Amino acid sequence: MAGLVQNVIDMVNLFGDVAATNPLSALLLLVGAILVGFSMLVFGYLSVGGVFSAIVPDSPGRAPRQRG
Repeated sequence: MAGLVQNVIDMVNLFGDVAATNPLSALLLLVGAILVGFSMLVFGYLSVGGVFSAIVPDSPGRAPRQRG
């Protein structure tokens, strides 16, 4: 677990170094972060909707009466 935390800290430092070298690099990192964040939000929304639709019935109330 300590190795994972250290790797995340190192990753943040490396991304900061890359972003500080060139304004274009910073812009590309920002665009990439926005794309990944948007994709995660859409996937999360669809996942929650799928779980919710599996739990909640399609038609609330009692079933219609059968003929015959």
